Amino acid sequence: MLSPGTMLGGRYRLDSRIASGGMGDVWKATDSVLGRTVAVKILLPSLMEDPGFAERFRAEARVVATLSHHNIVRVYDYGESGLDGGGKAAYLVMEFIEGEALSKVLQTQGRLSPAHTMVLMAQAAEALDEAHRAGIIHRDVKPGNLMVKPNGTVLLADFGIARSAQSTNLTMAGSVLGTAAYISPEQANGLPATPQSDQYSLGVVAYQCLMGRRPWDSDNPLELAMRHARDTPPPLPPDTPPAVLTVIERAMSKDPGQRFPSSQEFADAARAASGDQATSPVPVSPGVPGNPATAGYTAAAKPPPGRGLDDDATKIGMQLPPKAPSKRVGLYAMLAAGALALVLIAVGLIVALANNGDEDPGGNGGEPTTNESTVDNGDTAAIDAALYVGKPKQEVLAALQQLGFTNVTAVGLGRWVTDVTPNGAGIAKDTPISVKTSNVQPNPGASGDPGGSGNPNPNGSCILGQLCKN
Repeated sequence: MLSPGTMLGGRYRLDSRIASGGMGDVWKATDSVLGRTVAVKILLPSLMEDPGFAERFRAEARVVATLSHHNIVRVYDYGESGLDGGGKAAYLVMEFIEGEALSKVLQTQGRLSPAHTMVLMAQAAEALDEAHRAGIIHRDVKPGNLMVKPNGTVLLADFGIARSAQSTNLTMAGSVLGTAAYISPEQANGLPATPQSDQYSLGVVAYQCLMGRRPWDSDNPLELAMRHARDTPPPLPPDTPPAVLTVIERAMSKDPGQRFPSSQEFADAARAASGDQATSPVPVSPGVPGNPATAGYTAAAKPPPGRGLDDDATKIGMQLPPKAPSKRVGLYAMLAAGALALVLIAVGLIVALANNGDEDPGGNGGEPTTNESTVDNGDTAAIDAALYVGKPKQEVLAALQQLGFTNVTAVGLGRWVTDVTPNGAGIAKDTPISVKTSNVQPNPGASGDPGGSGNPNPNGSCILGQLCKN
């Protein structure tokens, strides 16, 4: 169990948890050797048992360690450490950012001015260009992963689902990873992500900065992703300068070939549109008269509540049907899968993961998690064991830990869950939870697979919101 004071690798002392995300938690910590404050991202212990998750986490360390840019959060170290009471934690040690996520800036300030938006986007685009030239695609660009320092400098964070040319085997062809509110049309259609996909997502972020809200929101993440693929966004405010409109419209083109040839060209266009060719950032100081971030701009209406926001609930991690006769048929299949997912959610199925009502991670791109399979009363929650019986062990372990249960143990070496004890209402989150397993799936087909194969979706896609495993 992780708690303040825990030492990782005999060097990093955890001080306070500052964010929770789909793959783990982010802690503010102290490097006892160098005496500096760092951020430590820790993979959920249950996910360490799955080679796919563990390898993805190691890949993030390798990927970001190759990048050196003033607009990218620096990675210092990676390690794995044994925990008191058994188990192992994998962790990533990063630069601690004194600042806040752009999502928090937007929550506080509402709309940003066109000039300020373009300066922020130029910095983010330059960070992406650095990654792209190294063969790395971020695949989850959003306000929660853009950290803003008090002086206005932007840093790109959280390469947790990035893909590099050296790690393309981490996800299968046709898999969709990202946050539905910012996903590119080609990713929504199951096509591979490219540098232009990151441009699209950054274009959506720019749209949100100017409009005060995202172009679309929905309770259904799949529907939200499909709107990016097929719908035209609502017009930006009439006070948006034509040059700024041109930058955003080009970045958000449905056709990747119509976007900027490179993210550096995106950055150059954004700087030109800002009317300021200087490279200095614009300080963020809300409430100060004359602040260029807010001059003449008021807080916009907040998006409606529910799924479809900038949080883990809208992360997509699914395997699309391997053969679709046409894109339209493929879209219908995805929507059908989404309908099934909503039915399961309605009865309380855990939905892991996404990136979007962001929680400020204190400087490192973390996001809050949401869960609807239980009633959470703060220190206690209700567990309905029937919801988990017949589900894959890793899925259930991760779901229970994301609910806040801190002492979850798998009993047996089986793949399928046969029982969860204790269960019922009002279970304290520090109560030891036993997840009993078997290699024989109980009640074959109970999770939606009429053939009893254990696939929760007969169309061959993972349940929405869960990472697909190789």
